[in-house]
Amino acid sequence: MNRTDRKQGITEQAAEEVAIPTVERVTGRVPLPGSKSVTHRAFILAALSGGESVVLNALDAEDTRVTASALRDLGARVEWRGSTVRIRPPHELWRSPSSPINVGNSGTSLRLLAGLAAAGKGTFVFDGTARLRERPVGALTVALETLGAVVRFPLKRGYPPVVIESDGLCGGRVCVDASQSSQYLSSILLASTKASGPVAVSWEENVSSFPYVEITLQMMAQAGLDFRKAGPTEVVVNAPQVVKPFHYRVEGDCSSASYFWAAAALTGGSVLTYPVSQAALQGDCAFLDILSAMGCRVDWTEEGVCVQGPRTLRSVDADMNRMPDMVPTLAVLAACAEGASRIRNVAHLRIKESDRLRAVAVELSKLGVQVEEGSDGLVIQGPPRRGATIETYEDHRIAMAFAVLGLRVPGVVIRGAATVRKSFPEFWDTFFGLIHGST
Repeated sequence: MNRTDRKQGITEQAAEEVAIPTVERVTGRVPLPGSKSVTHRAFILAALSGGESVVLNALDAEDTRVTASALRDLGARVEWRGSTVRIRPPHELWRSPSSPINVGNSGTSLRLLAGLAAAGKGTFVFDGTARLRERPVGALTVALETLGAVVRFPLKRGYPPVVIESDGLCGGRVCVDASQSSQYLSSILLASTKASGPVAVSWEENVSSFPYVEITLQMMAQAGLDFRKAGPTEVVVNAPQVVKPFHYRVEGDCSSASYFWAAAALTGGSVLTYPVSQAALQGDCAFLDILSAMGCRVDWTEEGVCVQGPRTLRSVDADMNRMPDMVPTLAVLAACAEGASRIRNVAHLRIKESDRLRAVAVELSKLGVQVEEGSDGLVIQGPPRRGATIETYEDHRIAMAFAVLGLRVPGVVIRGAATVRKSFPEFWDTFFGLIHGST
């Protein structure tokens, strides 16, 4: 398939470009894949267990496959059948792979696995794509060094590739700078369970995306790990301890659901996503509150959540620090809302799979939307005035968000559509199935 090929829907993620048809009203039901953030953490907890653990409804996507492959490199046995994954860590310590562990462009994999490796004994090298080498990990490695690891950066200090030499982590105190990524803190919390003694993990109040840390702590509690909160910014993890082997069912992915909620919001339609509940671990479910503020109706059912779009979307002023992955989705909604919307407190989006603030600003501008790009956010004033070919920057969330905008704006084409494989390989089938009324 060459660069000029375009399809309205693709069954295999090989198309370079996908043309989005406009739709008057989107109505239907959408089954959700397992949560990416929960799947990653379930895999790490399984690797910390004392036997075989089973993860049900695991997300089968590029990023989670990267984590599973890395666990194999470290000596774990990983068996993947459909959405069920069985993981058995090695009987002894993690082994030092003979070659670097390639984590692609998965920042989550790199950060969580770096802590896991440092809790073992040996030399571990992590590397990935050119973009991954632009994504900092220095603050995480400073914390690992505090706990006894030795860290080297062969190319650029603070950036992959990263070499970790460890003889196990010691107990004590560590303060984690998680202003760039909450995953630094999640990594240290999980790795601390294997330290030689209790670890007091503290952090500053400016943690980005803190709900992801809350996911980590809730899953640690569900796994029976012993820790206590010693204050609003400190957790003491008892160590060493072993996770008991477990069976764990991953909840539906709220980040993936957001694109279908947005489709309903933009078209005045009604979409039910399932399975997801009000008790979901994921902070991204709070995006429903923003949809309500924009005029959508949100109804929870026993099966999932239904979003019904209004005749006209209202503009919002939203602090998105706690759910930065929702920024591209909110941005395309803001482009079609009455008045100017402000998205703020998300400077850390510049070190995601792409510089997401810049990417969103550039691509909305192509469509004739007025966008003011600040250091930590965007001001967006619609409406879109023309179609355009959208560059995804190899960023799955740019592809999916702008696909939704194409339902309202004629002439939108997504270039680099296959990037959705990172978190939602079935996105295009699900998306076109919904708009063609087949879900």
